Amino acid sequence: MMAEKDVAIDFLRQFLPKDVIELIDLDTISVENSSFLDDNLNEVFSDAIFKCNLKSHSDNHFYLSVLIEHKSYPDKFVVLQMLQYLVNAYQSQLKNDKILHPVIPVLFYHGKEKWEFKSLPHLFSDINPDLIKYIPDFKSVFIDLVRIDDNELLNIENVFLSSALTVQRFSDFPNELPLRVSRVIERFAIEKIRRRNFESAIIVYFYEISKFEKQEFTKFIEEIPKKLKSEFMTIYEMAIQEGIERGRKEGIEKGIEKNKLDIILKGYKKGISINDLADITGLSVVKVKEIIESDLK
Repeated sequence: MMAEKDVAIDFLRQFLPKDVIELIDLDTISVENSSFLDDNLNEVFSDAIFKCNLKSHSDNHFYLSVLIEHKSYPDKFVVLQMLQYLVNAYQSQLKNDKILHPVIPVLFYHGKEKWEFKSLPHLFSDINPDLIKYIPDFKSVFIDLVRIDDNELLNIENVFLSSALTVQRFSDFPNELPLRVSRVIERFAIEKIRRRNFESAIIVYFYEISKFEKQEFTKFIEEIPKKLKSEFMTIYEMAIQEGIERGRKEGIEKGIEKNKLDIILKGYKKGISINDLADITGLSVVKVKEIIESDLK
């Protein structure tokens, strides 16, 4: 979603504070291909980074980092990980540009539980007032998608942004999801500009998170506008086939791994050397040793 510039701009316009939006020359926003995540933070966030010019200084810019939070539950210590992220962001700038530009973090949360996001100083209870000034503090934009009224999302003018957020908004509410998706589909039907890849992604995502059996999903599709029914049925069948192929591939891979395991254990007992077993199975000598030692335990 964020890779589409117009969708990203509408997302930022929808959720950023007005005082920040008023600073930005929206026509100059560019999607950066880089990331400020390291291996540890990859488990917590995905990020989408935008470079923005200021209206007042066209030759000056800053960064907006939208952090999509992976956890489905509130974590008060995530602010520490955001601090680490900001340090990475500034270190990356020094490494590449030798100059610092502001980075505004935007935390996007879509978990079912309510989350009252608090800044870093709030983690310290009963702290002496004279010490609080030494605690790092920073502002961030916090978006709690599930607590946003669904009508507000449906009224977003950009139909692709509206549909993506609506489906994600109700991903943990399977009983309410079909009605909202029906509204999304109705908007697709009247949209003048079609983006079939985007529409396909929305439907496949809906299929993945819904609790429908095949018969229920087919019945749901029968009720959508005729203009889109054939296309959506095709997408649905492709999703089914992809799931079958993925399951078949995983089953084959598991079978291959089990076969290699049997070869190593039986071969070793018959006196075949570890080096020869490594050559036969294509595994490293170290891995073969680990398998044998694990079996001996």
